[in-house]
Amino acid sequence: MDRKEILHWLRCNDPQELQLLWDWADRTRREHVGEAVHLRGLVEISNFCARSCHYCGLRAANHQVSRYRMEAEEILQCAAQAMQLGYGTLVLQSGEDEGIEAEWLAGLIRQIKATTSLALTLSLGERSESDLQLWHEAGADRYLLRFETSDTALYRAIHPDRGTKVSDRLAILRRLRQLGYETGSGVMVGIPGQGYETLADDILLFRELDLDMIGIGPFIVHPETPLGQMPPPLPSSAQVEPSIEMTCKTLALARIIRPDANIPATTAVAVMDAGQGRERALTRGANVIMPNLTPPRFRELYTIYPGKADRVEAADQSDRQIRDQIAALGRHVGTGQGGRRGRAQKKPTKTPTTLRIAVCMGSSCYSRGNNGKAIENLRHCAESAGFAPEISGHLCEDQCTQGPHITIEDTLYSNVQPSCFPELLKHHLATAKEAHDG
Repeated sequence: MDRKEILHWLRCNDPQELQLLWDWADRTRREHVGEAVHLRGLVEISNFCARSCHYCGLRAANHQVSRYRMEAEEILQCAAQAMQLGYGTLVLQSGEDEGIEAEWLAGLIRQIKATTSLALTLSLGERSESDLQLWHEAGADRYLLRFETSDTALYRAIHPDRGTKVSDRLAILRRLRQLGYETGSGVMVGIPGQGYETLADDILLFRELDLDMIGIGPFIVHPETPLGQMPPPLPSSAQVEPSIEMTCKTLALARIIRPDANIPATTAVAVMDAGQGRERALTRGANVIMPNLTPPRFRELYTIYPGKADRVEAADQSDRQIRDQIAALGRHVGTGQGGRRGRAQKKPTKTPTTLRIAVCMGSSCYSRGNNGKAIENLRHCAESAGFAPEISGHLCEDQCTQGPHITIEDTLYSNVQPSCFPELLKHHLATAKEAHDG
């Protein structure tokens, strides 16, 4: 399936034609991952977040949130409950909480792996490579990190950087795979500013990244966020609608282009359509459900979007309802850890040498080419040369007439155009080698 065909299906509104898509996705699901629906116990271990993403109710700037962080013993009790309910995976999720110390979590991971047969999935935002490596070595199997959108400008608009450190989730996803994790990512459907072409590119990126897990849910606006307080940036004819049907189109297309991936019927789908949302997703490509095992007193505080806290119910009650829904569809609950079929486990590769790169983001340099596309180009060049680029942004180098400026390690380069990056990097490495050898 190519981009043109994906765009056709995203724009299609004919119920009879769309039934062909639903049947295609469901048949693909059946052929590649079978009739099993895998249940993965979700535990929202903290609602602290250091970021202020413009779409999330947990954003640091939202002072209406009562914050919490679960204790290790409380999380271990949730793991025991997952085992009692027969789940194969435990998912630990939080905001980007630096109060979750790497060594503390590594110890908790070891306890869970030593006392249960659960696969362990982490969804803790953007963490350092050393943290990610430590957690994998401790026993974590999978990591979920949504890239949200493939449109660099839209990503920057809704997901601001923290300080001078440039956010690059695609690079983190690729490194997670190198470290040996099963990797999961996904997008929101209908986020303000998302056009059909952007969503088509998102779907193609699922295939390019060879994702093991793909999470797709509708955008649900939160009133205490910038996106909940601003008019839509696109005309209605160009803006992707944040609806159940559009979400199901995206889910079905994801199943078709990544046939053996694990794809959940997300909580957001169930919130938007409490009656049929989950069932519609399961008949259009989904094969995973993530029942929430977070203790109710915490769950009601994990309000990333309105309505989520309304679905607070006892875990055993929710489990019975989910199993009844699955049985009513003629499906069955999966057994075991439910990893992606046929994926060979890759051994972690040697950590590449870090290469520090600072990009001047002053208005003059930005207008001359130091933008998101240029950063992606520079990152690609560094990775192709075998380095792990650590890219940060500076506000101004105070040499505006000689921009754009880029600093590699401690060397400032001026008048740098994106087309010059490969040669500039070769020059820098050769010069550094001569200085070292000399």
